[in-house]
Amino acid sequence: MKKKQFITIGLNPCLDVSCYVDELTYDDVIRIKKKKITPGGKAINVAKFLLGYGQQVIPFGIFGGYNGIKFKKLLVSEKFPVDYLIETDAETRENYNFFLKTVQY
Repeated sequence: MKKKQFITIGLNPCLDVSCYVDELTYDDVIRIKKKKITPGGKAINVAKFLLGYGQQVIPFGIFGGYNGIKFKKLLVSEKFPVDYLIETDAETRENYNFFLKTVQY
């Protein structure tokens, strides 16, 4: 497949926090067995998909705060160029997903 260059635009990226638990009980403490943090948001997820198929991707977006620093470091570790990210004072959001032990972790 011929390589193409893509730009993804995400004005509200996030940190995706995947939490793996043995059980979810209403009105009780949730004990997390394993936690994985990855950069996310629709534009970043599309960029990851394209990068996985060997395409050149430039993510464009806004990040900030402590979460934003972590977000940018994670993108760099996944070999994304970060030249077109804009830093702001606002905190980058977090999304939490819980997976029960029926999922391998």
